[in-house]
Amino acid sequence: MSETPQQPEQPENDQAANAPASSEQPKRPELPKSLTFRITPVSLLAVLAILVCATPLAWAAYPWGLLVYLIPLGLAWWILRTRTTVSQDQVKVRTALGGGRFGWDEVTSLRLDEKRWLKAVLTSGKEITMPAVRVRDLPRLSVMSGGRLPNPESQE
Repeated sequence: MSETPQQPEQPENDQAANAPASSEQPKRPELPKSLTFRITPVSLLAVLAILVCATPLAWAAYPWGLLVYLIPLGLAWWILRTRTTVSQDQVKVRTALGGGRFGWDEVTSLRLDEKRWLKAVLTSGKEITMPAVRVRDLPRLSVMSGGRLPNPESQE
């Protein structure tokens, strides 16, 4: 005949059972050391398409036509190199030809760029483009800045 399933044995923990529910602190998720905002690597497929389309032109004007290949190579370099890395202390900006870093204490505000990337306005008045950081990334920037930047989602 059939046996009734038995309940697994529960360890007796008087402290957990007797502790009030209000004393339990909700655990806040641990923040990552840094966040990196990059141009999506899928855009390299467009570079590959340009490379394929440039091949007939490059070989038709051989040997000088091979310089056409510099265009897709430059685009690939720009896509792979351009990024913004945000930590709790500072922001590192890296572009194809250079980069820089600044601390969160230096940021007075953020401004939307013509390319829809954000620009950090520093206390010195200088504006630094933060590549690949968009308006949709503001909540994550707010968390990583430790509250130095207001979270637009919490404002009504």
